[in-house]
Amino acid sequence: MLTVFIGCSAAQKSAAPSSSAASLQSGVNVGFDVDDTLLFSSPAFNIAKKSGYSEYSEEWWTIVNKSDEGNSIVKKVAEKILNEHKAKGDQIFAITARDGTGGDVLRDFLNKTFGIKKENTYFSNRKAELIKKFNISIYYGDSDSDITAAQEAGVKGIRILRSPKSSYKGKYNPGKFGEEIIPNSEE
Repeated sequence: MLTVFIGCSAAQKSAAPSSSAASLQSGVNVGFDVDDTLLFSSPAFNIAKKSGYSEYSEEWWTIVNKSDEGNSIVKKVAEKILNEHKAKGDQIFAITARDGTGGDVLRDFLNKTFGIKKENTYFSNRKAELIKKFNISIYYGDSDSDITAAQEAGVKGIRILRSPKSSYKGKYNPGKFGEEIIPNSEE
């Protein structure tokens, strides 16, 4: 039996690193954010920051998108949840707000690491539109914008906690939107 924690404080979270949604439905489309959800990707971003290229330029994004392998760390709880969904026959999508420049390298990495079909990885900051377009029923993410995109699309948004070591500090208020929070999902 899986435990659901909705709007819990850090002190209330216990060891149940899974999702109630993974146990309830099968044969559905499920979406995952990439940065700080599937991957602790601050190392890839730090490589780009040290490159000398202007932040958010095409060259900078190319470096980020090719630097995950060997640098970013797979978040084990997210991987477990993704695998639970795959075992039930759910179709997995990755939707990241990263720029898609050099994105084929990230597509290959997500395919090799998580088994996400390359054609199911999308680069867009208009996540709600893609969630609707692909009939995604559940969307996992770390940021407030991931949760609100899911809610805007009319689907269940589930929070994967961000590592305290993440270089990204914005838009992060777990429980603010009444979403389910996966406990102990920081790593």
